[in-house]
Amino acid sequence: MNILESIRRQQQIFYLALATALRGIRDNIRMVIWQPFALSLGIPMKDIGALESLMDLAKIIIQPILGAASDVYGRKPFLILRDVLVVLAGLFFLFAESWLYLAVGMVLVGFSFALIPIWHSVVAESAQQEQIGWVFSILGSVYMATGLLGTVAAGWLADNIGYRTVYMIFVSASVLALLVTLFKIEETHTPTKKQDFGIAKAFTSLLDTFRPPRYMWGYYIAMSVDLFAFSVGWRLLSGLLTEAGFTTAMIGITYAFQTGTMALGQILISNQVDRFGYRKFLTLSQIISSFILAAIMLWPTYTVAIVGNILMGIGAALWSPAEQAWVAKNVDPAERAKSIGGYSTFRGLIALPGPFIGGLLYDRFGYTAPLLVNLALAVFDVFLLWFLIKDNAREEANLLDESQL
Repeated sequence: MNILESIRRQQQIFYLALATALRGIRDNIRMVIWQPFALSLGIPMKDIGALESLMDLAKIIIQPILGAASDVYGRKPFLILRDVLVVLAGLFFLFAESWLYLAVGMVLVGFSFALIPIWHSVVAESAQQEQIGWVFSILGSVYMATGLLGTVAAGWLADNIGYRTVYMIFVSASVLALLVTLFKIEETHTPTKKQDFGIAKAFTSLLDTFRPPRYMWGYYIAMSVDLFAFSVGWRLLSGLLTEAGFTTAMIGITYAFQTGTMALGQILISNQVDRFGYRKFLTLSQIISSFILAAIMLWPTYTVAIVGNILMGIGAALWSPAEQAWVAKNVDPAERAKSIGGYSTFRGLIALPGPFIGGLLYDRFGYTAPLLVNLALAVFDVFLLWFLIKDNAREEANLLDESQL
């Protein structure tokens, strides 16, 4: 790689990091306040769970189609669309007075989430092959570092000034992220030959979601169990802690410890992900998460919530770059966005009823029920992660096919 190409890659990664920083602020603001905000409007936990599932459904129904379309038409138009959708969602949250505006906002957020695999493809295509895990770790650290500011500020502002002010900040950060994407981030995928993308190809892309390559089955199973488990319990933690007596500021501070720890953790381990292997990182992360779930379930105190979120930050620092790098490395580069989107859609379908089930469990049995289900499945998933995942699954599958010829 020549010097000019190296500089271009470095500039691209810098602007990817800048956009990531702004998204870290906006996403962590939403994570902290949206469930307490919904509760303040009189919406019960089971309906909050239903809105979370609605967001997932919005993501699932279009994700593999959009990923395949970006493999044909390029990445950047879809990145721009992603940020536009979040700006619109923020406006609906800002003016929400009932569940209807919240529902529209959650659908728009879900549509924006459907475009995340395209973002991951851009990151992978902007990095050198041997540094994919490192780049994901660095961007994850940037996301969490600015998210630390978002979590602390969101909780304090919500309690002292009001939710509307916080959503104004959310919209402002979303607009700035849109401008960075529009003017600074370069296209990373230009197909070499003219292709068409019609109804038949869209349907095939959706169908391929349910027929992943055989070498990915183990990964799909283990990661789907994980997402369902945490959709039932941890996903609703803001609302659960609010119902347990936590203020929004307290919730913001507990999440700040998680985001800060994750940011620091990803910096420290960024050079180790590709070296030590993705399976080890994923399994260790799940073991840590299991202990945290047990502690928060048994002792829902402010101190335990803070310590638990610190440890969850460590677990997330191990999990996130390993997951993203495994997928980016083991899919066909020519169909990377489609494959990442299909993987995410498959997991999302499995986990779709999770938040609603968690809300029902809370309304029927109380605080510990959704966390207990989460814990049981997380412990089971430790074994799935260790025994079903191979770091170089695609390479081993190709070698096996060649040996059989």
